Amino acid sequence: YGNVETRSLDALLSNLHKGMVVNYRCVASPVRKPGATSRQAYKLPPVVALSGHAAIEWWERQSNAGGLEPLHTTAHPLATVRGQQGSKDPAAKQRIQHARTQFDGTARVLDTELLREKITTGIGRGKAYGCGLLSIAPTR
Repeated sequence: YGNVETRSLDALLSNLHKGMVVNYRCVASPVRKPGATSRQAYKLPPVVALSGHAAIEWWERQSNAGGLEPLHTTAHPLATVRGQQGSKDPAAKQRIQHARTQFDGTARVLDTELLREKITTGIGRGKAYGCGLLSIAPTR
């Protein structure tokens, strides 16, 4: 069926330092949750998927909160993932979908502890559907 290989991230994580420039990739589900007043006024759903420039702005906020300062970012949409959430009772299941965007680029490390946390815990929504995994590699 396939081969599985596990590699330790200890060497990479222990060598991170403030000011270091890294390449990154993250497939994420950039969304905004409008408040009740906005949802009612504009007839919006509870969660709005972002695309284009709005998705890049979302990524910049998330990466800054995760200890990275993006220097260069490219973003392109990927296929939406769909699934079901809820109990085993088919009537109680809720349909879920996550619009995905792949973010690639270079960034400067601002806070090594925050970055280590985001690498291990992920970014944004949809982690159970493969979203939010942040990968980094030192630039050469």
